[in-house]
Amino acid sequence: MLFKFNLKRVLILLAGLSLLIAGLVGHLSESRGEDKSALYENYLEDSFTGIADYSLLKVDPTNLGYIYAVEDNDDMLAGYVTITTGQGYGGLLTVVLNWSLDGEIQSIYIPQNSDDKAWWDQLITGDFFDQYIGRKFDDALVLGADINAISGSTISCNGVALGVHAGRALVAEQLAKPYPIPEEKIKFGLSEALLIGGLCTVVLFRMLSVLSRFRWVRYVTLFFGLGVLGIWLARPLSLTNFAVWIMGSPPHLNTNLFLYILVIGVVLLALIFGKNFYCYWLCPYSAVQEIAYKLGQVGLRPSAKWHKRLRNVRYFILWFALFFTILLGSVSITVFEPWGTLFSLKGSFDQWVLLGISVASGFFIYNAWCFYVCPVGAFMDIVLIVRRKGRDLWNTIVHLKVKKEVNGKV
Repeated sequence: MLFKFNLKRVLILLAGLSLLIAGLVGHLSESRGEDKSALYENYLEDSFTGIADYSLLKVDPTNLGYIYAVEDNDDMLAGYVTITTGQGYGGLLTVVLNWSLDGEIQSIYIPQNSDDKAWWDQLITGDFFDQYIGRKFDDALVLGADINAISGSTISCNGVALGVHAGRALVAEQLAKPYPIPEEKIKFGLSEALLIGGLCTVVLFRMLSVLSRFRWVRYVTLFFGLGVLGIWLARPLSLTNFAVWIMGSPPHLNTNLFLYILVIGVVLLALIFGKNFYCYWLCPYSAVQEIAYKLGQVGLRPSAKWHKRLRNVRYFILWFALFFTILLGSVSITVFEPWGTLFSLKGSFDQWVLLGISVASGFFIYNAWCFYVCPVGAFMDIVLIVRRKGRDLWNTIVHLKVKKEVNGKV
């Protein structure tokens, strides 16, 4: 028993050190790698045809934006190119805009993004980018009003819109024609209200003893999560939602309040009450697993020994995904969970295969994905462990302080 305990602590220590080393290596690679201006210059020829020369006019460190003057073969100023960033679902994406001399968008090019390919392809097939062509820098370009968002890929649309807004600000400054910046308000709507209501309901059901003893109350919130977070919004809690914070690129608050409520709300509730109010209570994919198990009626259950061993697989998957995300600086590595494919009905071949395997396993083993694979569940377990260890440490400190005061009086 002592050997197993020590081995576990060693593995935890090694996992933590490996993540720190991955972060250090990733940071050094980025700082020693190609300069941003040099990297961005590679995009110029892709965004402008007939380019002869270019010159960097300004760098905006606030929005990571660059604006270039572009000359044609006759050494005449042909237009401008802005290269900016926006916050997508999987992290920062790069937006390259080709502007005419009077500030009209000639083309839009996204050379780099970390969003799920299936969701990103909806922007292409839905002609989302074409809406920007021919628009002037002083047009409103408000997403949802002037520019139509693509249903199911709104976060990616928001990321592109943020990049466009940063680019046109550079053009307006270059042309010395400031335009009235539309006031950007935090968007609170029905989805945010329902999410808050769902979280509060779970807290009441779990914390009130008069309700917590009834099994049916869990199914009320579980199928609420399936209907709202899954079928309607297709926005369950994902490892990606945590990874973007770890990578220092959280979603844009004004357009992604829902994700702030979901991520911060679930973590804060766990830290305050010491319970996981999301997994098995609000997660739509947990509801899918429950339905699959009821339909399967097979009832396979690993022994207690193997159940404990298999649950550790989740921690390895979590470590693996975070290690390479931090090392390579790409949040897209964490976009593999099957609910994205299930609720959007779009995905690559391997994503459909993973979805099929995870759902099929649910017919035989109760909550197979949730118990043995889900990295979100592993992350929430770590949050609860940290809370418990922190509380124990605090109690120890208080106990020693009281003991010292008592001994002093004696």
